[in-house]
Amino acid sequence: MADLKVAEALREMGKELLIHGLPELSPEERLTIMRRQLTCDLFLTGTNALTLTGCLVNIDATGNRVASMVFGPKKVIIVAGRNKLVEDEEEAIKRIKAYAAPPNARRLNCKTPCVETGFCADCNSPDRICRIITVMERKPRLTDVRVLVVNEDLGL
Repeated sequence: MADLKVAEALREMGKELLIHGLPELSPEERLTIMRRQLTCDLFLTGTNALTLTGCLVNIDATGNRVASMVFGPKKVIIVAGRNKLVEDEEEAIKRIKAYAAPPNARRLNCKTPCVETGFCADCNSPDRICRIITVMERKPRLTDVRVLVVNEDLGL
C-alpha cells in the first residue's frame, strides 16, 4: 500500500488517517486507533493473497485488519498487486507463509523462528504473527467492499 503513496495524497487533502503502525505510538494509542478503524468511514487495506476465483485469503496476528475488512467501516477498499494472485486457497496460505509472514515478522521485530530462517516453521512462539486465517469467499452482506487489482507487484 505504501508503494501507491495513498496516505500522502489523503493527508494533503486534509483527511484524518488512522494508522496504528506508527513507531511513535504508545501501546494504548495503537489499540485506540485499531478500534477506531473498525468504525471508520473508509478502511483502505491490502490483502495477503487473492485466488483466481476471487477469494481473499489473509493471515493476521491480532485480527483487527480482517475484522475491519468484513464488518464495521462504511466502505472498504482492498488493494492487491498482481504478485498476490494465486491459483487457490491452499496456494494462498503457502504464499503467505513463504513470502509475507517471515519478512513481516522481521519488520515487527518478532522473536520467531521465521525471522531467523526466512521460512515458516509453524511455530508456537509467543510472538507468532500467523494466528488468524480468514477466507472471504464473497462480499459480506452488510459491508460495501471493493477489490482493486493493480497490474504491479505491491507489498509482500
